Amino acid sequence: MFITDRLVYLQMQKTGSTHVTKVLRKFCSGKARAKHEQMTDYENFRDRLIVSSVRNPWDWYVSLWAYGSGGEGGLQKYLLHQPWSEIRQAARHRTYGALATSVLRLATQAGRRPDWESLYADGRNEANFRAWLKLVLGKEGRHITKEGYAGSPVKSVIGFMTYRFLALTTEYRAWNAEGRKARSYAQLSDFVDRNTITGRVMRMESLNADLLDVLQSVGEPVTMDDLNALAPTNTSVHRKYNDYYDDECYDLVAERDRLIIERYGYKAF
Repeated sequence: MFITDRLVYLQMQKTGSTHVTKVLRKFCSGKARAKHEQMTDYENFRDRLIVSSVRNPWDWYVSLWAYGSGGEGGLQKYLLHQPWSEIRQAARHRTYGALATSVLRLATQAGRRPDWESLYADGRNEANFRAWLKLVLGKEGRHITKEGYAGSPVKSVIGFMTYRFLALTTEYRAWNAEGRKARSYAQLSDFVDRNTITGRVMRMESLNADLLDVLQSVGEPVTMDDLNALAPTNTSVHRKYNDYYDDECYDLVAERDRLIIERYGYKAF
């Protein structure tokens, strides 16, 4: 999270957030809090413009996986250290049902867990990506205790990207009391309508143009040339994202991340 006197930027993973934060540090007077942190104290900032960023979900999952294939990222470390990472995360988030399930899985599934290390071995291998995505967005992924996902009934409605995005961009207390407990798409969509805290969401596909508009709207004298002079950071190495998809993977993302796709006008290719 990056905070200035006039705006607050909520950092969504793999949506250009490192680049946006670099720009804000250079052109705005402000301070950073923990990266990707939820805004637990919304009342203190509701008078400011709150912004975040988003990305085509089909592209987002390729980027997340490829970043992990380069040895980076919290999800990659979590998956490589299963089953103990499941148990630690469930205990940390006090999701006791997920904790009990994780302990049971440890006792009954020894030697039968996915070979995550092999699936992260080559960031250009589409077969590895497809197998990884089907696990993350399928039944196996609903055991991901990271960030409280497995202990949340909404896991049956949305994928991991949408879960992360809504945890950042909706009011913290309402998210924990109501949003993450939604059991249908209609219920969740209604929750988002009532509890979104962002005034603007920048699309990664037009990030500098959207960022310029945001900065100028709060009175920062920034030009497009200023933004284009700063190179993107934390990029992952992979081919064009559509090379990685088959029909089943396409449909998985379309179903599980429908909310982002519909609200921000995304198409697969």
